[in-house]
Amino acid sequence: MLADQLVVRAAVSAFLGRYRGQTRVHTESDLRVFLRWCAERGLDPLAAARMDVERYVRWLQDVRLYQASTVSRRLSVVVGFYRVCVIDAILEHSPADYVRRPRCRLSRRPLGWVTCSLRL
Repeated sequence: MLADQLVVRAAVSAFLGRYRGQTRVHTESDLRVFLRWCAERGLDPLAAARMDVERYVRWLQDVRLYQASTVSRRLSVVVGFYRVCVIDAILEHSPADYVRRPRCRLSRRPLGWVTCSLRL
């Protein structure tokens, strides 16, 4: 168990090492939400399957009631985390590879604003 925790910590450090400043702070916060969600369900994040990541997305939408843009951003962090795990040979493949994201469309609002649809 301790060895598993060390591997998860190393994977998290490797992932967060790619970011600096406020981007790192926000990315760490989003990843912490996913890791806490896994811990509350007794799920080892490195043993998660695609359906577990999809359950996380549904939880963000249905329980936490986040907007689609927030769900998409948080899922992007999880996808990036698993991508680094594959690159570093911690995992053979990413369980987040084929998880569908909420649709987001650019709107005619000020730059940086994105409008998303909760339909998957």
